[in-house]
Amino acid sequence: MSDEYFNPEIINKIRENTNKLIKDIVSSQQKEILEIDKDTETKIQQKKGEIIEAAKTKAEAVFSKEKAKQELDLRLKLTKFRDELVDEFITKATEKIKTMSNTKEYEKSLENLLAVAILTLSEPGIIVHCRKQDQKIFSNQFLSIAADKAEKENNVKSKITLSNEFIDCMGGLIVETSDRKISINNTYEKRIDRALGKIKRELSLMLTKEG
Repeated sequence: MSDEYFNPEIINKIRENTNKLIKDIVSSQQKEILEIDKDTETKIQQKKGEIIEAAKTKAEAVFSKEKAKQELDLRLKLTKFRDELVDEFITKATEKIKTMSNTKEYEKSLENLLAVAILTLSEPGIIVHCRKQDQKIFSNQFLSIAADKAEKENNVKSKITLSNEFIDCMGGLIVETSDRKISINNTYEKRIDRALGKIKRELSLMLTKEG
């Protein structure tokens, strides 16, 4: 059928309705497309976020691992450097001790070491062990002076006896009670050894602060 058999108004109305229907259909499809696009964009952003988060987590893990590795490496280097400093200290101390064996300074050192040991023990009977080459230093007068000093400090009169049993060391002495149950090792080797722990702790603290 052609349009001429219909009333023009009816035809126009149909056309309007048809155009409206088409527009509505197109509009509806556009909304669906927009919804699809929006949903797709959301999914893309979500996926993008997941990828970024995964990459960030991986990066943080790698960073933490690398940081821990570098910190361990730094600690090892600092420890090595500290030990080298300690070795240098021991070497210098040993060299100095070797050069002072026959000096007044060494004799004064023995006097101080003996006094400290006597005061620490605070016993009436004390035995002193020294190196064979130092025997001449520990005269009766030397021991008597040490005993008098100790008595003034702790009000305990100590009888000090020089042992015939000599010790093998760089220098210093070993003092023990007359019953030989308690002794104090004040040899230079032992004193250096006791000092090492403190020296290492102090050096570690210094190096850590510097780092």
